[in-house]
Amino acid sequence: MKITNLPIPLIDRVRAQNPVVLTVANSVTAGKVADALSASGVSPIMSQAPEEATAMVNLADAITIDQAQLTLIRAILDANAGQRPVVLDPVAVGSSAYRLTIAKQLLADYYFTVIQGNASEIAALAGFAASGHGIDAGNDQDDPVMVAKRCAHAYHTCVLLTGATDVVTDGQEVFTNPTRTRMLTINVGSGDMLSSLTAAYLASGDNPLASSALMATAFSLTGAVAAQHATGLGSWQAHFFDELIQLTSDRFAAQLNYGKDDNNDE
Repeated sequence: MKITNLPIPLIDRVRAQNPVVLTVANSVTAGKVADALSASGVSPIMSQAPEEATAMVNLADAITIDQAQLTLIRAILDANAGQRPVVLDPVAVGSSAYRLTIAKQLLADYYFTVIQGNASEIAALAGFAASGHGIDAGNDQDDPVMVAKRCAHAYHTCVLLTGATDVVTDGQEVFTNPTRTRMLTINVGSGDMLSSLTAAYLASGDNPLASSALMATAFSLTGAVAAQHATGLGSWQAHFFDELIQLTSDRFAAQLNYGKDDNNDE
């Protein structure tokens, strides 16, 4: 997939349709995730109670989860029954045997439209020895395309691997996005925001691979533009949300000179 094939009008379609995204995120990043969704024209909804899983799923257009709150997650996925797109964010899955076991159990029991994670997390799911600690991206493999494709093949889904170069693949077709800023790496919650925004684009899009590739590009591009005006992490966060709320299809297209020549078919 080339950058010229991205479904850019989807950015405006998301704002027009205002999809509801049900997010199960950790308490550290929930506020950032909600703000990112709202700034993008999406309605965030969050829950901590398995007892209301069915009601929350019925309100949602898409779902994104991490693997931490297993009882709640299973209640949501059972209520969803494959009807809405679901993004799995396997947070720090390589940091403990428990997290990896839970993630693999979920992947065995349920279908996920997209798995979104950093290089260390995707490497762990794909069966490689991951070196990342906690939420750190790590630097696990010299060939992130190979890692992402192996993970996509293993779980028969799309994978969005974030890193120095983002990789989006369904195991066959590959999209790469080299636009990056250090601020996205050091900002706690970047992955959670990306997974929930990806879910929103899946809800309004027609093709999971193309929708995920568009969001990966738009997210990193927004971060890179914000970094041009920032003096540090705090000011970057403010500029990031300012840029995100202004993101439209036309604005995105006008900013695509950031690394667009490096995106090509693999």
